[in-house]
Amino acid sequence: MNYCYRLFNWALPNLCVCCHQPVHAPAKICRICLSDIARLNFKSSANLLHRPDINKLIPNPTFDSLFAVCWYQHPVSTWLKGIKFNKQLTYKAALHQLIKAQIKDAQAEQNWQMPDVLMPVPLHWQRRVFRGFNQSEEIWQRTGIAVDTKSITRDKRTKPQSELNKRDRKTNIKGAFSCNLTHRYQHVAIVDDIITTGYTVNEIARLLKSAGVKQVSVWVFAISDPTKPS
Repeated sequence: MNYCYRLFNWALPNLCVCCHQPVHAPAKICRICLSDIARLNFKSSANLLHRPDINKLIPNPTFDSLFAVCWYQHPVSTWLKGIKFNKQLTYKAALHQLIKAQIKDAQAEQNWQMPDVLMPVPLHWQRRVFRGFNQSEEIWQRTGIAVDTKSITRDKRTKPQSELNKRDRKTNIKGAFSCNLTHRYQHVAIVDDIITTGYTVNEIARLLKSAGVKQVSVWVFAISDPTKPS
């Protein structure tokens, strides 16, 4: 059995997505490269809304807390674009590895609270058919937390937020979603790939709170800062 496993790894080696050196599965980032990727520092609070540099990017949030792995910059920006637009799902394992490390760091903070469920930001059904998957669902698999893909639906096909300016993003997303909770949740985490202005997750958080959810968090892989190169 061990001989067959070694032979398989020799024939089809599992390589680090950064340096392309062999790495033991299921990891996709080697130990050295993992330490080189800058993750967000919680600075004594697992709620990143408490950081002034992040808080100023997301005005008037309707959600209670924010969890993220890193800034939207290379190399993770390349991986996220690869998944979203080129169906390069091989990068998923690398993102999962970083998410796992960031959750472990967050759990060491006193104000960390695990949500009851994760709710991926939904795609309109036409966009999902065209893309073939929802990148938010793919990225936030394997956290060990239940995932609810039914309670929030996207009823209106909107323009991609990335193509709009800050003023038009808020109008674009208004009334795009509806909420029909399948369970009584106390704490929901809305999950997405990137947050820029927060208008999309604000709209969903508003619906969840109107439906009786007491605490709404937002979990994203990356935070986009217009002043930082991506």
